[in-house]
Amino acid sequence: MEPNLTGRTIIVTGAASGIGAATAAAFTRLGARVIGVDRNVPDGSSDFVRADLSTAEGAAAAAEEVRALAPTVDGIANIAGVPGTAPWRTVLGVNVLGLRAFTEALLPSISEGGWVVNLASNVADGWAARETQIHAFLGRADDADALTSVEDDAEITGNSYRFSKECVRALTLAQAAGTLGRVRVNSVSPGPVSTPILDDFKRDHGTAKVEGAISLTGGAASPEAIADVVVFLASPAARWVNGSDIRVDGGLAAHRYTEAVQQHA
Repeated sequence: MEPNLTGRTIIVTGAASGIGAATAAAFTRLGARVIGVDRNVPDGSSDFVRADLSTAEGAAAAAEEVRALAPTVDGIANIAGVPGTAPWRTVLGVNVLGLRAFTEALLPSISEGGWVVNLASNVADGWAARETQIHAFLGRADDADALTSVEDDAEITGNSYRFSKECVRALTLAQAAGTLGRVRVNSVSPGPVSTPILDDFKRDHGTAKVEGAISLTGGAASPEAIADVVVFLASPAARWVNGSDIRVDGGLAAHRYTEAVQQHA
């Protein structure tokens, strides 16, 4: 049974296209008031904040505009993100630092029993292997200093999208622990999704690899398939799901794991 979200106010970043647009549409269909946040204007959005989430200043300004529209909200779906074809500073700025600043600014405005869902990725499955680098990056008090601290690390700058989503996985755990008993925080990790930036992912990760993954699972996911899981995490049915990551990749990770085990048997 779908939840009735009438009377709820939900923020969706990246609401102008792709997974963000599908998520905003799903919440609207279920009766919620959706405040969209994006650098582009969504179609048919009455509550919208144009924002540049690539900097802490931009994220703080967006949060202030959101509070002016709704002093109290019920949840945040952090869907906004850029692919690894963008400059690495932009990737880390939007996908990690902007997400963190925006969420932290609005956490006090989330009603008790509310939620946050962060968009991670199945490319971040190995995030624990880079815990040291992740926590060193996230532990910098100043965003500019954080970016400077990794500029000579080719493993990070050359794989900025993967590293950004690994940071999202770690951030999700930290945010869940920091709001325990008041706000639930989870993440969703898609595989390939049919969005306007799918070709960017092919250029970043390799066309053969991405198209091979799509072939294995019988196609790329629709944005709506990912949005449905975000809606689930926002619903009362997920009331005891906190600090978790849900992989939504059609079984791709299961295939890769099983294949690796068989190769080493």
